[in-house]
Amino acid sequence: MLLVKLLKIVGALGGAAVALSGVMYIAANGKYPVPKTVDNDPAPPRIEARGKLFHGETFGDPSAPALIVIHGGPGWDYKSLLPLKSLSDKYFVVFYDQTGGGLSPRVDDGKATLRSTLDDLDAMVDKFGQGRKVSLIGHSWGAMLASAYVGLHPDKVRRAVLAEPGFFNGDQAKEAGIRFGPLWTWDFMSAATWTMFEALHINQPDADAACDYFMGKVASQANPEYFCGGKVLPASVDHFRAGTRAMAAIMKSGMDNDGRFTFDLTDGVDKFTEPVLFIASQCNQLIGVKQQRKYMTAFPNARLAIIKGSGHFMFSEKPEQSIAVVREYLGP
Repeated sequence: MLLVKLLKIVGALGGAAVALSGVMYIAANGKYPVPKTVDNDPAPPRIEARGKLFHGETFGDPSAPALIVIHGGPGWDYKSLLPLKSLSDKYFVVFYDQTGGGLSPRVDDGKATLRSTLDDLDAMVDKFGQGRKVSLIGHSWGAMLASAYVGLHPDKVRRAVLAEPGFFNGDQAKEAGIRFGPLWTWDFMSAATWTMFEALHINQPDADAACDYFMGKVASQANPEYFCGGKVLPASVDHFRAGTRAMAAIMKSGMDNDGRFTFDLTDGVDKFTEPVLFIASQCNQLIGVKQQRKYMTAFPNARLAIIKGSGHFMFSEKPEQSIAVVREYLGP
C-alpha cells in the first residue's frame, strides 16, 4: 500500500530519519475519523440501481425531467457539486458516488473500471429517466464520463454539460500537461509527510480507511495550477471520503503498460446533434479556456461558458454564476 511504500522511503534515509519518524508518529497520535460507507452504515442516503448499492440522494419532483450529476475523480464524490441541487425547482436532480468512491461501497481491485463506471451511469439513466431522455452534468472526470456516455447512448441524452473535462484521449492529456500523480512541491511534501503519520493511527472503519484519509487530505496540494493564484479554497476540496483503490483501478483500466491513456472518450459524439455546453474556469492553467476550446470541436453543436474568478471547482467556488449559465443552457 501507499503508506507502506512511504515508510520504506523514510527508512532508507538512515537512522536519523527513522528516529525523526518515531517522534513524528508519536506527535501525530490522535483520532482521525473516517466515515463508513453505506454498506456498513444505515444512516447515509443510498440509491440501488441494477442490483448495486451507491451512496446517493435525489432532490425535486420524481415526475420532473431527470438531471444526473456526475462527479470528478475517479474515486471522489459529489459533495462539492451539491449547490446544483438548486436546479431541483425544474428537474429531478440525482447525485451519486461512483463505485468505490465517496461513501459508496469499496470493491475488490478489477471490479471498478472505466467500462463498469459507464455501465453504472447507464443504470442511473435507466432508473431515473423512466424511458425519457435525461440531462447530464459532468465535472472534470465526470465530464469525461458524460462525453463517453453521449457517444455510447446519444438516444438517451437530452442535454449535456461538460464542466472542464481533463482530456478525452491520450494525446490531449499529454498536450495539457495532465499528470497522473501529484506535483512534488515543498507544500505537497510537507502535507503528505505529516498526513502519512496521522494515517498510521487509523484502522477503522475498514481496511481502506487509512489510504482514503491520506489521499483526501493531500489531494488539495496536488494540482495548484487548477486554482486562482494557486490557492485552494476549502469549498473546492470539500468531500465525503476519497476512494483511493477505485481511483487507481479505474485509471489503470484505461491505460496501456506504458501509462498512456488508450481510450477516445469522444467516440460516437458526432451522432449527438443537440447543443452541448462546455464550462471553463478563468484560472485553470492546465485545462482551462484554451484546452476547452479545443475539446469542444469534437462535438457538432457545442458552446463555451467561462466562469470568471473561478478555479476548477466552479460549482462550489462560484455557484451562482455557474448555475446561471447551466440554467440558461438547459432552457425551460
